[in-house]
Amino acid sequence: MSDPRQELLRQMAALRSSLDPKVIERLDLASEGKVPYDRDTAQSAVRQFLATRRDGGRFQRKLVDALKKGGGKD
Repeated sequence: MSDPRQELLRQMAALRSSLDPKVIERLDLASEGKVPYDRDTAQSAVRQFLATRRDGGRFQRKLVDALKKGGGKD
C-alpha cells in the first residue's frame, strides 16, 4: 500500500502542472494577500465603460490627462 501523503503530493503536482502559469502566479499573489492585477481585463473594462459615455470624449480626455499627471498612483 502506498503512502497517502505521497499520493496526494503526486496528484497535486500533476494538477499544478496542468494549470496555466498565469493562474499559478495569481494564486501565489492572492495567498500573500496581494490583489492580482490583470492588465488585459482592466483595459477591456475601461474601454467598455468609455464606450458607454455620450460626452464627445470629454471624460476620456480628462482621464488620460489625469493618468499622464500621475493620477491613481499611490
